[in-house]
Amino acid sequence: MAAEKNATRDIPLWIVAVLILAGGIYGFAYLEGQVMDLVRIVGLLAVIAIAVVVASRTRKGGEFFSYVREVDVERRKVVWPTRQETLQTTLIVLVITVIVGLILFLMDTLFGFAVRRLIGLGGEL
Repeated sequence: MAAEKNATRDIPLWIVAVLILAGGIYGFAYLEGQVMDLVRIVGLLAVIAIAVVVASRTRKGGEFFSYVREVDVERRKVVWPTRQETLQTTLIVLVITVIVGLILFLMDTLFGFAVRRLIGLGGEL
């Protein structure tokens, strides 16, 4: 029963949020050339913020912002590599890439030579 009550309360909030956003976009486009671009951009950002606040009052909006807060908490737990670790890892990747590239070049050259010999296009050994 409570979920049904929230759902009926959420519908008007979603409608209001969408209307606010649509009005802001319309105003942004309508005022082109009449108002400075900076004012239009700031106004559009303010309208987007208001629409987000209205949408956050819905059940799904609240769940979304709760999820975003949890993601931020997890992001803060990440241990980022030091500059030296990043440099060492990058160099290892570059060296391995060059080595694998050389191996593939040699294999391609040898297989190409072998195939040319098999089909009779290559010279004598």
